[in-house]
Amino acid sequence: MSSPARLGLASAAAIVVANMVGTGVFSTLSYQVHALPDEAAILWLWLIGGLAALTGALCCAELGAARPRSGGEYSLLTDLIHPAAGFAAGWVSMVAGFAGPIAAAALAFSAYLGKLWPVAEQWPVSVALLLVTLISALHMLRVEIGAQFQVVTTVFKLIVMFAIVAAAIALAPEQAPTRGDTLGLMASPAFAVSMVYVAYAYFGWNAALYVAGEVRDPQRNLPRALILGTLAVTLLYIAVNWSFLRLVPFAELVKIDPGAMTVENELAVGFLAGRALFGEQGAMIVGAAIALTLVSTVSAMILAGPRVLATLADDWRPFARLGERHAGGAPRAAIMVQWLLIVILLVTASFEFVVNFIGVSLSLFNMGVMVGFIRDRIRRPDRVRPFRVPFGIPCAALFVLINGWMMVFLAINQTIAVLVSVGAIALAVLLYVPFRRHAPKETA
Repeated sequence: MSSPARLGLASAAAIVVANMVGTGVFSTLSYQVHALPDEAAILWLWLIGGLAALTGALCCAELGAARPRSGGEYSLLTDLIHPAAGFAAGWVSMVAGFAGPIAAAALAFSAYLGKLWPVAEQWPVSVALLLVTLISALHMLRVEIGAQFQVVTTVFKLIVMFAIVAAAIALAPEQAPTRGDTLGLMASPAFAVSMVYVAYAYFGWNAALYVAGEVRDPQRNLPRALILGTLAVTLLYIAVNWSFLRLVPFAELVKIDPGAMTVENELAVGFLAGRALFGEQGAMIVGAAIALTLVSTVSAMILAGPRVLATLADDWRPFARLGERHAGGAPRAAIMVQWLLIVILLVTASFEFVVNFIGVSLSLFNMGVMVGFIRDRIRRPDRVRPFRVPFGIPCAALFVLINGWMMVFLAINQTIAVLVSVGAIALAVLLYVPFRRHAPKETA
């Protein structure tokens, strides 16, 4: 059962920004510094990641304007490739695209809160569980309530990020940037592997597609939300990481114990930046502000994720119960399923494993969408496209090239993450077989 259009441009753009900005930019820098001890190489990493996200957003803006239906990769791969591809994307993305990132963001929230409140540091999983439970309950109310909460928390998130950058420009002590062999590092496997953390941080550039069927005037508002949101976040990411690198020494981001052969990565990077700017009290204030921004990230994904499952349920009769929406428009059964998946991940998985699994799985699905985009342009050149990307095929090809390059090095250096992700996708395709008679017809 479809839901009426309740979301405007501001809400759609807020969903894009809030889905993108969160755990990655505030928590993964220490993993990059460990592999790439050079400031310029790390900033190039974020710029290339932004370029890949922008090319993907442009192509998805065209696809979404022509197919304004909720469901994200599920709907697009069903139309562009095959219902089996959409079926696999729908189920795997419930874990890799939403439950996993929500779990990671909730754990990062616990890490920041733990700097302020010792109880949270002792019980990080319990704090994360409480956060996702409260926000899931909020989004079971009317859609408009969740959308308004999303806009307010996203505006606050942007204010915090601008404040960090402005403070770094005005107050950061003069110091030479950490330098290494920039070109050599950029050509190394470590650079490609580090891209998975950046790709993870940029995931969400297509978030408006997950609620496309609930956006007013989608032919205009979807492209605007996707493109403006992605551009804004790319600029912010580069500026915030420059600020963190100038404020926090590499030695504080990664603590290496040669004797024990252990590496301790710091998730609460913003807390360290606040301490460098304003001392311990400033660290507490900045840490609290970033913890609140992560509430926006969790909220955005809890809002968008169930729409994928609900759209899949609308197409596949055996899962129809999950597509039901109450009078306020929220798919409560789908929200409950997502909440259960989040709980399982919080209890069983580590932050690093979750990030790797997300990076591989979603990159593969997004590459599939870009291949479908190219196929659609070639096979249906006369299709009506309310928004048409200039140089669309080269844009899609560049996205596939950047992500394929990352995948090759990941397969060599993070073999288990790749195997788990590919195995999950293969399992979802096998599960498609007994349900294939219920599959929606291909429309591309």
